[in-house]
Amino acid sequence: MRNDNNKSKVVDVFIDVDAHRFTADIIKRHSTNRNDIRKVALDGLNVKGCKNILELGCGFGFFTEALKGKVHPDAVVTGVDIIRDYEPLFLEACERAGIKGNFTSLGASVVKDLKDRSVDLVICSYSLYFFPEVVPDISRVLKSDGLLVATVHDRENMNELASFARDVLASSGMLKRDEKLPIETFVSSFSSENGHEILSPWFQDIQVTDYLNKLVFKPGDIYSLMEYFRFKCPFLLSRVTDKVETIFDLLEVHLQKSFTESRSNFTISKDDTIFVCSNPLFGKGAQ
Repeated sequence: MRNDNNKSKVVDVFIDVDAHRFTADIIKRHSTNRNDIRKVALDGLNVKGCKNILELGCGFGFFTEALKGKVHPDAVVTGVDIIRDYEPLFLEACERAGIKGNFTSLGASVVKDLKDRSVDLVICSYSLYFFPEVVPDISRVLKSDGLLVATVHDRENMNELASFARDVLASSGMLKRDEKLPIETFVSSFSSENGHEILSPWFQDIQVTDYLNKLVFKPGDIYSLMEYFRFKCPFLLSRVTDKVETIFDLLEVHLQKSFTESRSNFTISKDDTIFVCSNPLFGKGAQ
């Protein structure tokens, strides 16, 4: 199956707004790292002079809300996301942050239409793997003292669920055991491991901070684990074109049985990395 078709199906994960919020709460409750990654990312950064701000892949305005009281009083943040239903939620986040907001559902390609050196700050939370090709344009539109602040996943993110799904599908003859699942393909396109390599031609200074985390589900947390699995399942099944519901039921039964019989915690890898990029090099001999 072509990669763009896979991407379209993976995007379906984020369309159900209520499910997305519910899953975000599950992640928060079961994380071993109790620090807010937004606060970790912004800690020590001077963004008080930032007026023109972009949040790429903005979703609910997760990152924008964390800018409350940190940016210029006249700041305007533009949320960019292909899911139109996020607009009212993003604008509500802007209100809570006390920042004027705009929203566009045209996607990250809008960056290509912005003027050179016109943006003070670009923030991006867990979405650069959808559009790594816009990094040169991010460098181009940022002012000389502008910043890119991005959070990305480690390549092993959610590896336990991916491995479980692969084993069940392979055992049923629906997938090759060495075949990558969409979550692995997308995360690897911009991850903790290759992010610096992708960014370094376009930014002179890159600060890297590891955010180590795991999701831990105890035996009594079977409901939360199954809800998390159900939400993430499109990542795992987007290459499967037939009998998706039947396959999902098969995976769900196997996961629940495995979790119940083990009588031990089910742990999911959730390590992330924060990249803070400054001194954009576009037009200064960038390669």
